[in-house]
Amino acid sequence: MCEPRSHRKSAISTWYSRLIARIYDPFMARMETRVLQKRRRHLLAAIEGTVLEIGAGTGINFPFYPPDVTVIATEPSPAMRSKAEQKLAGAAFPASIQLLPYGVEDKALEVRLPIEGVDAIVCTLVLCTIPDPVAAITQFQRWLKPGGKLIVLEHLVSEKPHLRRLQHLVNPAWKFMAEGCNLNRSTDLLLRQQGFRPDWEQYFTKGMRFYQAIGHFTNQPDSLKSH
Repeated sequence: MCEPRSHRKSAISTWYSRLIARIYDPFMARMETRVLQKRRRHLLAAIEGTVLEIGAGTGINFPFYPPDVTVIATEPSPAMRSKAEQKLAGAAFPASIQLLPYGVEDKALEVRLPIEGVDAIVCTLVLCTIPDPVAAITQFQRWLKPGGKLIVLEHLVSEKPHLRRLQHLVNPAWKFMAEGCNLNRSTDLLLRQQGFRPDWEQYFTKGMRFYQAIGHFTNQPDSLKSH
């Protein structure tokens, strides 16, 4: 008797997600060691209070949070979250880290946040994967305390016309293979359109164009206290 097609698709998807989670750290190791780790360390060095990390993945940021910080880390992918849980079990990180199985759109996440909001939200290489980044950024504004910081490290679409065209062309296939990652987003411009103002920012290119920033929102929707 044949397995229902929906079950076969689900099994294939689960297998592929596990494969991506298994190879992610080794695949990124060279880029992390040579380029990204020092930038993660810089972005997270002065962070304080209660922090919400969106899309913690395999827990790459965990070693860089300073002591006395409380981190609420979210990761909806069971395969990625399993890798992050292994790191939490196998190492004593300076910060207090709680890992939750939610995506930014999950109502259950909001229930787990402090009613007064969080001091900072961390997004590193994750806004490229969120299906509705505008809705996510609106949530960030609600979840942050007044004056709270958004910390981002994201890859961007190229400024060079020929590379930009190539990224648009290959994006559908890349998005499928890379579990929702989009090559052709202008996340820096999108953030500014939603009221984000960097206190510090930097662009750099290492194979791809990247953007990193620490900043705040000039306009904040109703906070958690009113819901």
